[in-house]
Amino acid sequence: MIEVGVPAEGARDVAVAGIRQLPDQIAVLPLRDTVTFPEMPVPLNIGQERSIELINDVLRGDRSIVMVAGRDPEVEAPGPDQLYSVGVLGTVARMIRLPDGSVRVLVAGGQRVRIEDWVQTEPYLVAKVAQAPDIVSESVELLALMRNVQQTFTSIVGQVPYLPEELQVMVANVDDPIALSNVIAGALRLRTEEKQELLEELDVAKRLRRLSEILARELEVVALGTKIQSQVQSEFDKGQREYFLRQQMKAIQEELGEGDEIAAEVNALRDQLAAIELPEEPRKQVDRELSRLERL
Repeated sequence: MIEVGVPAEGARDVAVAGIRQLPDQIAVLPLRDTVTFPEMPVPLNIGQERSIELINDVLRGDRSIVMVAGRDPEVEAPGPDQLYSVGVLGTVARMIRLPDGSVRVLVAGGQRVRIEDWVQTEPYLVAKVAQAPDIVSESVELLALMRNVQQTFTSIVGQVPYLPEELQVMVANVDDPIALSNVIAGALRLRTEEKQELLEELDVAKRLRRLSEILARELEVVALGTKIQSQVQSEFDKGQREYFLRQQMKAIQEELGEGDEIAAEVNALRDQLAAIELPEEPRKQVDRELSRLERL
């Protein structure tokens, strides 16, 4: 594994500012089945030749790219019509070149942007973009939505394996509604369409309300999953307990020399009853009585 940066200069981390003036033109990196959110670090594995060429070129410049999700994860090299129009401006902070020719990059996410026009499609996508800032209206409702989202998310973290417990402390201490929505939306495993919907919602109160609905759904799914797991475990324990008891009874019968005698008696009864034609219900009753005899 070789760590690289700008040729002949070595790899280095880049300090990234928040909102900044947008370039006239900027390279667009399509994402497959992934949606990024503003001000969040994004680790990416890149193996496509055109995307690797894009990264190599931006490393020679200001390292700016726009990350945009593709509409269909099955399409490996989406064109402009196959991408969403809202993405996130980012700066390539670090790149590692892997032995198989692919690269791993860490992108520092910046502001939300909207693609206004496409400039080129070869050898990679380049577009003109415009800012798409958040809309925040301070209100009691906004504060209530924040608290609801924080509490529900905290309840979920302890029950979902893919969410690290550190997120509980982090989310509990976030007092900015924009940052709160970005952190939670980025952490949840949701369908691409749902995540894109959250990214494109500029009104922060509406975004938090939608997040609240999603979190309530996820909490219900977690509770149902726990209930099912409990039921399955209970049935498993019951089956295990019956198995061990039967093994103990068998050992006791053999120790007393009764095992073969009882088994022979039951088998003889089974053979006799098998020769008799019985309706379904009487047959079930007979089988139950034979099982009871075995246990006795």
